[in-house]
Formats: sequence, C-alpha cells, structure tokens
Amino acid sequence: MAQLDNASILQLRGQLTALQARCIKIDLQLTQTENRCFVFEAHQFSKRSLTLIGYFNQVEKTLNSLQNSIDNKRQELLIKIECEQFVNQFQLLMQLVQSIEKGKAALLYKSYSSPKEKIFQQLKKQSEYEHRLLTMIAEQEELLSSGEECNRSYTKEKIEALKIRFHKCNTFTQKLEFQLEEINDE
Repeated sequence: MAQLDNASILQLRGQLTALQARCIKIDLQLTQTENRCFVFEAHQFSKRSLTLIGYFNQVEKTLNSLQNSIDNKRQELLIKIECEQFVNQFQLLMQLVQSIEKGKAALLYKSYSSPKEKIFQQLKKQSEYEHRLLTMIAEQEELLSSGEECNRSYTKEKIEALKIRFHKCNTFTQKLEFQLEEINDE
C-alpha cells in the first residue's frame, strides 16, 4: 500500500472541495423527497441522505477519520480499511454527480411508493399470514386426531373458523396477484 502522508491528504481535500461545489450546485437544482431519493450503492454510507451534500459530509467525515488514524499512527489494517472506505465513497459520489451532470439523473431515482412495490409488500404480508393460518389449522387437526382429551366440538368449530379465515385471506391474495399482473401488462 502506498504511504499516505499529509501532502496526499491535502491533495484529497482539494479534490473534495471541488466535489463539494458540484454537489451544492446540483442540490440547488434537484428536489428529493422521502419517496423519491437517489439509488446507488448507499450501503457504503452510514446513512441515507436526500441531498448530495449529505453524502459529501459523510465522505468528508471518513477522510477526517482517516487523517486521525494516520496522525495517531494507528494499525496499518485500520488505516487501510478507512482508506478503502474513503475511496469507495468518493468514487460513488463522483459517479452520481457525473451522471446527474450528464442528464442521466432519472436513472438514479427510485420511487419507493410505486404501486407495484406496495402490492409486493402486501403479498408478502398475506403469504406470511396464510402460512400462520395453515400452521394453526394443522395444529388443531393434529390435536383432534391425536385422541388427547379435548373438547371435540369446540376444536372442530375452531378448525372451520380458521379455514374460513384462510379462504378469505387466499381470496384477497389472488386479488393482489391479479392487480400485480395488470401492472406488469401495462
């Protein structure tokens, strides 16, 4: 690994300052909301941001941490990890800025409240609920057939009620699946 010294860090700070100016300029032009935010490898950052300057601040924080590790002569492995994190964050933010400047910003957005995504979330919940109902039905039927001491008529009523709930749940799941197919066909 090439040695990082104060001159290298100073050079990186110069590049960061230039990137900061670009981020501020873009942030003034773009509007972000909770339901419409940048989509890129945001897992490299500690938290999501609705502004480029928010991501920039995280890159700057990583560089400050790297500088601190170098100044305090920390272990080489720690310095290497922080250096890699800085490089990854810097590259990602730079790519994002360049894409927006080239007019490709639409590709970087994702609407988290799209109808299709909402239906997927509902289908997931329905699937979990159906699975729980089937488990409950199986448990009650096993109790009934095991011959253990139980109120047979009550257990049969419970099984019927669970089957009715499962049928209603399954009907709703099918409606969601049809809605999803309609969205895919559009």
